[in-house]
Amino acid sequence: MSYFASGYRIRILLGALFAAIVADGIITRFLIHKGFAQEGNPFLSQWVGKDAFLAFKLLGGFLVSLCLYLIYKRHPTLSICCSILFLAAYAFIILWNLLIMT
Repeated sequence: MSYFASGYRIRILLGALFAAIVADGIITRFLIHKGFAQEGNPFLSQWVGKDAFLAFKLLGGFLVSLCLYLIYKRHPTLSICCSILFLAAYAFIILWNLLIMT
């Protein structure tokens, strides 16, 4: 069994990715509500002020996690690598948003 083939690693990564997506939604909504920032994504800019935005982030995070888990069953290394890249991207976005607040 390879390093990437252990099932608990993907669950930890996908849980962290889901949490990062939700944290991004919460922080973004706070920043926009307080007037510190603007939404850069034109598709989400109309949704940010509404409660549906957080539901959209929850659903999106769940669907991404589910898709990556289904990919993991056939291509574990690809799924792990994509999960790490997405998690790093969201970590950067969250850090960026937190730096705006200071």
